[in-house]
This record gives sequence, C-alpha cells and structure tokens, in this order.
Amino acid sequence: MAIPNKNSDLYRRLRLYGFGFLLGLLLVSFLFKGRSCQMPNSAKMEELSWQKLEYSKHASCRMECRHISEAEIVELLGVWEKGKDKDKIAGKGKINYDKSDVHDRPYPTYAIEGITSGGKNLRIVIADCDTISKVVTAIDLKMENDSCDCK
Repeated sequence: MAIPNKNSDLYRRLRLYGFGFLLGLLLVSFLFKGRSCQMPNSAKMEELSWQKLEYSKHASCRMECRHISEAEIVELLGVWEKGKDKDKIAGKGKINYDKSDVHDRPYPTYAIEGITSGGKNLRIVIADCDTISKVVTAIDLKMENDSCDCK
C-alpha cells in the first residue's frame, strides 16, 4: 500500500471543489435563466407605465394651454400593448429624482423628463396612486413665458 503524499490530497480536494463549483453554476444558471437586473429608474418607469393613466383637472388645463397632447405624455411614459410583436413600447422619458418628491404624502410624485419625437422638451409630474398613474402637471421646458391661468 502506497503512502499518500500531500500533493495527491490537494489534487483530490481541488477536483472535489471544482465538481461542486460546476454543479452550483449549472444549478444557478438553470434557476435564474432569463432574469435580469433593473436599475431603480427603469423599474419605477415600468411600474408607472403598467398602471392606468389618469389626468387631473390641473394637468388637463396645463396640457391644453401649453399644447401638449396625451400622445406625447404616453410617448414619454411608455405603454403596454398586448397582441403586438412587442408587448412594451419603451418610453423616451427618464425620472429626474432631483425634481421628484418620493416622500410626498399622500402619494409620491415623480418628474419624468424627455424629448418627444416632435422635438418638445417636456417634464411630466406623475403621482403614483396605488394602481393609478395620475398626471399632476405637464411642463414644456423650452417655453419661456407661461401665460396659463390654471388653478
């Protein structure tokens, strides 16, 4: 009977460790297949776009006065369309957390900014009301003088 040396014991341990490591990699890749990470901005945008979209009276008045259409709001926010090739049409807007108030009561408000395909630079303030995304106001950032008289 041969006396095992330290190198063969180390080699045996490395093989056992390598086998367990590969088995763990296969298990993790099988369990988490198709999942991905999301940044907080894209996760919140996705949540807001899933919810039903409503407009406050103030927002409707501001949109009419500033010539902002509902289509432009939807373009920045993004929409979910079922039955199309792609279920999600990506929004062009991004949340500006400096202008948002995520601790606002009763509902947090998010300022979504972006440029529409028509060239308007918009900021839309949306309240996250449980299952409803309520547009609070809409602002055209390129408009210098604002003559809206909405209350």
